[in-house]
Amino acid sequence: MTEPMILLKNLQVAYGGQPVLQDVNLTVAAGEATVIVGPSGAGKTTILKTLLGLLPKNARITYETASLCGLSWPKSEQAWHDLRGRRITYVAQSAVSSFSPFFTIEEQCRHVAKAINLAWAEALSRIETLSIALDLDLNVLSLYPAELSGGMAQRVALLFALLPKPDILIADEPASSLDMVRQLQVVELLKKVQQSEGLTLVFVTHQQELANCIGDSVYELKEGRLQCLQGGHLPNLQDGRLPNLKAPVNDGYHSASISVEDITTTDKAHRAVAVTDVAAAPLLEIKNLQACYEADSNSVLHDVSLTVHRGEWVALVGLSGAGKSTLFRCLLGWQPTLNGEILYDEKELANYSPAELGQIVQPIWQDPQSSFNPRQTIGWSLEEAIKHKPVKPVKPESLQSLGAQNVRFLSQECTILGAADRARFSPAASSASACEDQVATLLGAVNLPSSYSKRYPHMLSGGECQRATLARAIANNPSLLLCDEMTSALDGQTQAEVLAVLNDLKQKNQLAGLVITHDLTVAESLCERIYLLAEGGIVESGTVAAVLTNPQSELTKQLAEARTLLKR
Repeated sequence: MTEPMILLKNLQVAYGGQPVLQDVNLTVAAGEATVIVGPSGAGKTTILKTLLGLLPKNARITYETASLCGLSWPKSEQAWHDLRGRRITYVAQSAVSSFSPFFTIEEQCRHVAKAINLAWAEALSRIETLSIALDLDLNVLSLYPAELSGGMAQRVALLFALLPKPDILIADEPASSLDMVRQLQVVELLKKVQQSEGLTLVFVTHQQELANCIGDSVYELKEGRLQCLQGGHLPNLQDGRLPNLKAPVNDGYHSASISVEDITTTDKAHRAVAVTDVAAAPLLEIKNLQACYEADSNSVLHDVSLTVHRGEWVALVGLSGAGKSTLFRCLLGWQPTLNGEILYDEKELANYSPAELGQIVQPIWQDPQSSFNPRQTIGWSLEEAIKHKPVKPVKPESLQSLGAQNVRFLSQECTILGAADRARFSPAASSASACEDQVATLLGAVNLPSSYSKRYPHMLSGGECQRATLARAIANNPSLLLCDEMTSALDGQTQAEVLAVLNDLKQKNQLAGLVITHDLTVAESLCERIYLLAEGGIVESGTVAAVLTNPQSELTKQLAEARTLLKR
C-alpha cells in the first residue's frame, strides 16, 4: 500500500495551554487535492503552520501518528528546512508579504532557482509556461512587488510556489484577493498542475464553491475539530454563509448572524428612497485621467472619467490587473499622472496639502493589519487620528452663556473665564479621558467593544481589524471613503458583518464612497452606480441594477457568468 503524503492521527495543538486543534485526523494521498473549509478563527492557519513546521515556540503539539512526504514527522529544524521550499511549498493569503520589497520579481525568481539548485535557463522556461497559465505578462519580471496589484501579486506568489515542482503545495486562501473570473482560472490551473505533475494539494478557503470545484476530498473545520464531509462536497450554501457554523456571540457589540444577501435587500430599500442631487457639483470628479509607471511605457490608465456626488456610493469593478490599484494611488496623490484632472470639491488634487486632503477623503485598505503600526495598540492609532482632527475655533456667541468677566488689560478689553470654563476650552480637554471617550465611541460605531483599544493589530481577526480601520477612517469626519478590495480576504459571514457596519455608517454620517472591488455582490450591497474598468479604461457604467440586469460589455458578461458558476 502506498504511503500517504500527509498523515495526521489524533493531532492536538495548544497555545499556552489553550486548545486550538483537537483530535485532528487527516489523510491525503499522493496526487490528491484536499480542501479545508471554515470561517475566520476556526484554526485553518494553525493546521497549515503545523504542516509547515512553523508553529510558535509556545505551541504544544501532540499526536498518535504523523508523517509527511512518506517520512516520519520532522523532529528538528534542519529536517523541516530540507522539506520547506523544495518538497513542500506554500502560498500565503497576503501575497505581498511573501516578497522582498528591494528586488524585482526576476531577481527573486533567480534567488529561488539558486536556492533549489535549478539552472536559470530551465527556471526561465518553467516561468514562461506558468506565466501563460496564470495570465501573467513576462514584463512582470521587471517590476517590484509594490508595483503589483493585489491580484497580480497573488498570481506571482503562485508562480514562485510552483517553480520548484514540489510534492505538496499548501495554499492559504490563494484566490481570495482575485476577481471571480480569475478565481476560477486559478482553481483550474491548480487542478491541471496537480493532475499533470502528481502534485498533492492542500487548499484552504472560506468559499464553498471553490472547494467543490477543486477538492477530491473536503473537510470542514469547526471549533478546532476537523470533519470529513461525505462525498467530498459541502451541502448547498444557505443564506450566503457556511451551514452549521457557530454564529458570532451576541455580546452587545456583535450583530446576530447575517448574510450579504440580507444587507443587499435592506440597502436596496434604503436606496429606493434616497435621492442624490446630481445637479450639484460632484464631491469627486475624474476627467480623462491617464497614468503610467514610466514616461516611455504604455498607459496603465487611459481616459478614465467618473464622478461621485455627496452621499453617493459608487463601485469601480474590474479584473485583477485592470488598473484599479493604480487609480487608487492616483486618487491619493501617490501616483503621478500624465494627463487629466482629479478634483475634490471642484479643487484640483495638486492644490491640497496632505493634511487638507485627509479631511475630505480617507482610504480603507485591502490588508487592514498592514495599515496599522504593529508596535502600537488600536487605541493609540485611533488617538493619533483624533489628534490630527482639525479643531474648530470657538465662536464669540458661544461665550455668551459663560460666566465671563470683561476687564481691561494694557488698554485692551479682555475676557476672563472661570476655572471650569477654562478647563472646557483648554487643549487638555481633548486629551486624556476625553480622548479615551472618543476612542470608545469610534469603536462602538463599528460594533467593537471599548476593550479592543488595548489590543494590538495582530490580536484581532481579519473582520475585526477591518472594522478598526473603519473607526480610524471616520475619526476625521471625512466626506468620502476610498475602499480598496476591503472585504476580499474575509469569509462570507465576516464580510457580511463588515458591510453591515459600513452601510450603517454611510447612512448615519452621510458619507460618500468609491468602492474598488472585483466582487459584484459587494458592489450590489453598497452602491447605487457602477463603473466597469478593463485594460485601464472604462468600458461600461450605469446604475448597479441596470448594469447587472442587462450587461453590455464583455467584461460584465464574464463577471456575471463567473458569479453564476460560483453561486454568489
